Amino acid sequence: MRKQIKGILAAALSAAMVVSFGSAACVNKASAEDTTTDTTTEAKHTYNAILGFESAGDPDWAYRKFVENEDQGIKSKDYDCLTQYMATNTGKHDASMTNAKIDKDGTYTVTVDNLDFSKQTSINMAYVITDIPAAMKGVEFTNVKYSVDGEVVATQDKAVQKYDQKDYYMLMSVCTYNNPSNKVNEALSTKLPSKSLSITFDVKGVDFDKSYKAETVGLAKGKTIKKSGVTYKVTTAATYTEGTDKKTTGKVQVTGFDKKAKTLKVADTIKVGTESYAVTSIKAGAFKGASKVTAVTLGKKVKSIGKDTFVNCKKLKTLTIGVKLSSVTKNSFKGCKTVKVKGTAAAANKKLLAKQNKTVKFK
Repeated sequence: MRKQIKGILAAALSAAMVVSFGSAACVNKASAEDTTTDTTTEAKHTYNAILGFESAGDPDWAYRKFVENEDQGIKSKDYDCLTQYMATNTGKHDASMTNAKIDKDGTYTVTVDNLDFSKQTSINMAYVITDIPAAMKGVEFTNVKYSVDGEVVATQDKAVQKYDQKDYYMLMSVCTYNNPSNKVNEALSTKLPSKSLSITFDVKGVDFDKSYKAETVGLAKGKTIKKSGVTYKVTTAATYTEGTDKKTTGKVQVTGFDKKAKTLKVADTIKVGTESYAVTSIKAGAFKGASKVTAVTLGKKVKSIGKDTFVNCKKLKTLTIGVKLSSVTKNSFKGCKTVKVKGTAAAANKKLLAKQNKTVKFK
């Protein structure tokens, strides 16, 4: 099972909170070795780190990693980086995990205890996964120490970020598949843990003041807006990320119309307050039965006309389209009579519309 990570959702847990995964106990705690008096204010945002591993043997094996099944892995409904799935060949173990809560620059340790690797042949992977977003620049992980049964067996001056992990900081230091560190691989193959495996590291440069999570701004998903006789529904909310000062445009779908309207205009983008929403689609049957409508304008981002969109729009005379259509559902204009096609790529659009609606005359 060597699948790469697709995605990790972060969940900040309070210190000393016990969570479960598989049948292993998992404790979240800070382990910063700091004896100075701390006069700083409490961090607005905290982060977490856990130890992941994979060992191999015959018949014994164990792992705590990303697995791709709906019950325990990255496809599960409530997946986040702190619910790594733990398994052994026997299905039984008394292992316990110590995670780290990162709330300031310092030294932290993540550990697996009470799991005997001594009868196995190798540790194929050992890594630290955090929920610190990779978008937070300037974070450094240094002075990495690998301990077996309480004894340091290997060190690294600087941690190695997993090459294909673009979302979060993941320190992939042992991997026999692509070999990020020869000396650590060799050390952990020479002396396999019989009691515990731990990774200690220093971290600095974390921004604890700003949120790096995209927050919804403006209208939430599912909310509706009415403009120029057209009803829109938010399919993707607009967001803002404080840490990167990044805004994203929301998306809306056309879902209905004002029954009194004689003209309907589907915009390219609509604005509600300070937020913008791109109009990307029209729901099937959105304008069905618009018996008073004589003219419709479609924006540049609506590239397809779906099922029953203009059925029984009997007075429709003019259709202005802002882009070359990519698809038109068969009989989507059933009940219409003669429709003049205008706008971008009018000739191509007229041809496609006529092909899919043989009872309607397009000119």
